Amino acid sequence: MTKISTIPKAKIKLTEKDRQLLELLQHNARESNASLARKIGVSRATIQERIQRLENAEIIQGYSVNIDYHKLPRSIDAIVMVLAENKSYKETYSELEKMHWVRRVHTLSGEWDWSLYVSAPTLEEFHANLTAINQLPGIKSTVSHIIMETKLDRCPQIKI
Repeated sequence: MTKISTIPKAKIKLTEKDRQLLELLQHNARESNASLARKIGVSRATIQERIQRLENAEIIQGYSVNIDYHKLPRSIDAIVMVLAENKSYKETYSELEKMHWVRRVHTLSGEWDWSLYVSAPTLEEFHANLTAINQLPGIKSTVSHIIMETKLDRCPQIKI
């Protein structure tokens, strides 16, 4: 994802047109300004100004590609629950970051410290990846849940 800026900005008030624009951009960030302007009912210049204002306020933090991971040649997806020793988050997390098969890391409250989303093309490779995770310093234990089917996926779209 391309970052726009790292300097904190003051909060701005979103108008209804801003909300419409953000929803359209979430659906297709490559849509032309002319098309966005027609859909929202404003000029192309107004769209350009609004996008610039939203970028400057860091509401729009970047642009990325949404990939349908189910269409990629990966057949094993799993949620791996992780219990860490001594809360060694920084060291262990930096190692998890290096593992390309770890797609997401969520910090949790409760019994488990992290939830990992892990993908692998085969069960054998998934097993090898899980073994590598379990061998990291700071990992006390893991429990894996292989995803059989995704019934609902609203990510990354959010309602503005």
